[in-house]
Amino acid sequence: MKKILFLILLTLSFASKTWATDKAADETASMPSNYEMVQAPTAYVLLNGSYDLVTQVYNNGGLFLRGNVGFKNFFMFGFSANGTNLIGSGTIQIQTPKLAFKLKILDQSTNPFAWALGWDDRGYGTFVNNRFEPGTQKGFYTVISREYPELGYLQTHVGVNLVEFDNFDASQDLGGFLGTSFAIAKPLVFNLEADKIFSTQWAFNANVLFNVDNPLRVGLDFVDINTPSLFSRIIRIQYTGFF
Repeated sequence: MKKILFLILLTLSFASKTWATDKAADETASMPSNYEMVQAPTAYVLLNGSYDLVTQVYNNGGLFLRGNVGFKNFFMFGFSANGTNLIGSGTIQIQTPKLAFKLKILDQSTNPFAWALGWDDRGYGTFVNNRFEPGTQKGFYTVISREYPELGYLQTHVGVNLVEFDNFDASQDLGGFLGTSFAIAKPLVFNLEADKIFSTQWAFNANVLFNVDNPLRVGLDFVDINTPSLFSRIIRIQYTGFF
């Protein structure tokens, strides 16, 4: 746990406190900042000067911790810490921390859609042969997203990713994903996605997120719904703030 706390403080220290801050930005944001659906990314990034901490509790007593920082409304970076058997019994295994970066090249305010490129080496579970199981990292990816203001809180997303460059195996390393994000009301958000479409282990995932208090959201991820032997439920807690 000391390593995890150190990583949190180190990452937050990289962000300058002189970044422009709008205390009500998360209520009146003029652009989307949901940077992921369930396990697949969107073309959006965190708002300028904002950060979030995401804690996910998964099967086998696993704990997946991520931190992200947004910069200038077009770039974000983050880290992760992951361990198995942290809750319950069994030998605790702490995995090597991983990093992520995303650059939003196009914004829907001036283009038909938002478009981003990114690298995300973060995953959860055990790390074997440069891959996390069961939560495989995305690696290099590109994604486009579009929001439909006339339909309320509705977005669509589609992208492709490449997990591994060395010893490339198209059946495992080349993936595609698509999905949608929508809300019945602002505090209640739903995500549906088809992930790893081009691989042999494609997955249908969904989640629901509820805004408990303005900076705090809790939710439940449903992963591998299409495969009963792999189906799992993951608790998600997300805290968002501004520097």
